Amino acid sequence: MQARAADDLKRLVSEGLQQGGLSFSSAEAESGPRRLVLHIEGLPNRSADVREERKGPRVGAPEKAVEGFLKSAGLASLSNCETRNDGKGDFYVAVIEKPGAPAADIIARVVPEVIRKFPWPKSMRWGAGRLRWVRPLHSILCVLDGRVVPFAVGSPPRLAP
Repeated sequence: MQARAADDLKRLVSEGLQQGGLSFSSAEAESGPRRLVLHIEGLPNRSADVREERKGPRVGAPEKAVEGFLKSAGLASLSNCETRNDGKGDFYVAVIEKPGAPAADIIARVVPEVIRKFPWPKSMRWGAGRLRWVRPLHSILCVLDGRVVPFAVGSPPRLAP
């Protein structure tokens, strides 16, 4: 189970980092009887800035179509859109610019998500938490450029009054 778990860890974390906008040169996973290790090389400090253009309805389209477009693009009004001509007429274009995020923030979001949804063929729950794992987890460590990346996987156990 551990060898398969190492492959699953590599695959799931790699997919999560790529979806978060982080590319890397290599990832290697290893396993022991009680440990899983993932080592990633070539991870940038932050994800790239993203510029997205969404084509909207034609100028003069029904108000419902314009409202739906603004809502889907996350814009407040048409003043935030550009008007362009495609040869058939004028239409609205939403230009959405998303700044890149620090790698530590993306990792702090991806790793707990992977741990909570890990595909063990057989797992158990212990203590007061809801986390399921093949055996009780004692520690999880994530280091980026020599610094610990802080994150929380589950709620702390409840203490009896």
